[in-house]
Amino acid sequence: MSRADLPVLLNYSVLTSPSPLQASTQTSSASGTITLVVAPPSGKEVYCQEIDLYIPSGALSRKDIFYPGVNTDKWQYAVGKIVEGAEVGLAVGISYIPLKFTAKSSQDYLINYPLILTVGVGSVSAALGDIRNLHILETSSSFSGDYQQRDLPFGLTIGLPEFYVRNFVAGAYDSSKPDIVPGGSFANGQAFKLSWEGNASQYQIVTTAGSAPLYSGTDNSFVVTKGLSQTTTFILIASRTDGVRGETLYVYEAVTVHITNPDETPNTLSAAGNITTAAGLNGKTLQVSGSASLKGGAEVTGQINANGALNVTGPLNVTGTSTLSGGTVTGPFTVQGAASLGSSSVQGALSVGGASTLSDTTVKGALSAAGSVGMIGYYQRIGTGTHVAGTDGFVIGYVYLPWKQVLSVGWIYGGTDGYMIQATGGNTGGFTSDWTKYNYSNPNSFMFPVRRGASYWVGETFFKDNQANPTTVYYFVPSGSGSSGGEATVQISNEIPDGIVLPHGGLEKTNGAERAERAEYLTRLLEEILEKPIGEDKKKALLDVLGTL
Repeated sequence: MSRADLPVLLNYSVLTSPSPLQASTQTSSASGTITLVVAPPSGKEVYCQEIDLYIPSGALSRKDIFYPGVNTDKWQYAVGKIVEGAEVGLAVGISYIPLKFTAKSSQDYLINYPLILTVGVGSVSAALGDIRNLHILETSSSFSGDYQQRDLPFGLTIGLPEFYVRNFVAGAYDSSKPDIVPGGSFANGQAFKLSWEGNASQYQIVTTAGSAPLYSGTDNSFVVTKGLSQTTTFILIASRTDGVRGETLYVYEAVTVHITNPDETPNTLSAAGNITTAAGLNGKTLQVSGSASLKGGAEVTGQINANGALNVTGPLNVTGTSTLSGGTVTGPFTVQGAASLGSSSVQGALSVGGASTLSDTTVKGALSAAGSVGMIGYYQRIGTGTHVAGTDGFVIGYVYLPWKQVLSVGWIYGGTDGYMIQATGGNTGGFTSDWTKYNYSNPNSFMFPVRRGASYWVGETFFKDNQANPTTVYYFVPSGSGSSGGEATVQISNEIPDGIVLPHGGLEKTNGAERAERAEYLTRLLEEILEKPIGEDKKKALLDVLGTL
């Protein structure tokens, strides 16, 4: 008897804390707890030796981190090794983490006492939505004997995490010691590190409202390597896109960094208006809050920071770091250190030796990066229908076999910009050279690119005579390491465009009369080839064999 034929005897209440479980993000790892309240039906006795909880690997916890527990010392628990579903009679093609709860003594098999099983979940998955294919396998009986294993499938939901930012502090920076001790006062020019905790998808740091950000990214820290010459207040702007309501949420934090020996007769010159010189400009650092126009090109040995418009008609070569917001360079732009460019245009080639951050930057020449390049964002699970891509990306579709070897065939398809792609999956059949029939699994997938702003669609259909439909799943993977799933794509319809040629739903079965007619025709054809009739006994045997094929 299969597990599907044996319902569980005990009652189970499945609770989660928080409810629903909250998803992890790129910058924050969430945790939660699953609680199973176990009780016999009213007025009935149930004996139970073991209760096993099977969780699909990677579906509920990104790192398969689970901490089982039980409310009574009559039971014990353990985390088993990963197993394939087919090995334990569950879904084929899915790997499971088994959590085993067993009674310590046969005297405790009769469940007439409170029994509560708990599972702590670490590093909750970042995929929002319903998690299916969880199973409770109960080894039980209505009397003390004849114990059978019984299956109760169930699902859980992962929802949006609570949006938070906290502990925005400044501390002394030492590259050999990543941890910092918070502090409020620093010497003139002393390097320090700003750090914070949060689960936002984007962070920015500014010093005044409306100014270009000193930092923009997804990390939870930022090092001010050159220090400060004056006491400054930093404002942290944390944002996250709510994919359900389609709006961007913001949280703000602030910290003031006090400089013990600020510049009174400044070591640096900062001008809000114009600076005109006849003999040139010499110094380690050039900071421009307004606009600057360099017609003959520029050679900067230190760093260059331009918060306004910087227009360079010749080449711009910077030995230190470079930060531009609204700059235009018509010639080649070479930076030996790090570069941060926002709303800038480079007409020639851009070459950066250190780390680079580009925000709304256009490079019309060659782009060269000496370090690593991050271009892939965090995937979003999507449903069938029509969507609009908020950024360039890739659509992935996957169709795989059902939980058992039955007749199961399905087609997934999708397209954009006038083309379409398909994949067939589920279970299929075949023959060996001696016409032995076999049934085997046939998972398949497709992937196609989508332009920013373009609409795309995914759909599915299944063979009309299926005993069980195959399982399907679809993802959108955005380009841009700062992209989160919520901002990358939006579903606009549950339908697919009209005029799409869909896969055929299945051919009709050949009936017995058609087989007999074909067998008769093949027999006559053999007689013509042999140029003599086949004996009636041999003909009848041949027709019998052909009719079974």
